[in-house]
Amino acid sequence: MLKKLIYLSSFLLLVSCGTSEPATEADEDRAAEVPRTLLEIPDEIVEVFVAEQLSEDEKLMLDYRTSLSDQYSEEGLAIPEIFLREVTYEEREVDPYAGFRVQILSTRDVAEADSVRDNFVAWADSVIAGYEPEAYVLFRSPNFRVRTGDFQDRDRALEFSRLVRSKYPDAWVVHDRIEPESVPADTADIYFREVVIPVLDIEPE
Repeated sequence: MLKKLIYLSSFLLLVSCGTSEPATEADEDRAAEVPRTLLEIPDEIVEVFVAEQLSEDEKLMLDYRTSLSDQYSEEGLAIPEIFLREVTYEEREVDPYAGFRVQILSTRDVAEADSVRDNFVAWADSVIAGYEPEAYVLFRSPNFRVRTGDFQDRDRALEFSRLVRSKYPDAWVVHDRIEPESVPADTADIYFREVVIPVLDIEPE
């Protein structure tokens, strides 16, 4: 123990009294015998050396800190097995509520938003075939947005928006949370109904 204390004292003396003079071979030999960093000094020597310079309160705090460090050092490194294993492809579920809608209006007037929503539903029911789109009024500060359709595929949403633009020229496709049960089938053909103009038989007078 005495020999180790001498090593520690020599190390601290060399660090505090370093000079700018070139080191000789003898100096290098002596330095090689002394630990270069505190990490190389045996723990029991450092503990004795430090403990002798601490007050009773500081020793008490050191004891608590050491015990807490020992307690959490292993617990902090313990990683649950669920985070260590590889996630299989089958476990990667696609979010069914992530998709696209067509926005037809953005306004601060809630009454206007409700009116446009009702008018769109009536218009779509009369002219669009193959799909009955829902229309929604959403509030995103500071505006109310009127959006329609529920699509998981962006290309389908773009095709639908081309139909909507015939009535609402500013319509455009946006990312949104959708209702999966309202998504049209992949085989659904969405198109304009044929408008039949009745011909009145009027006999000339």
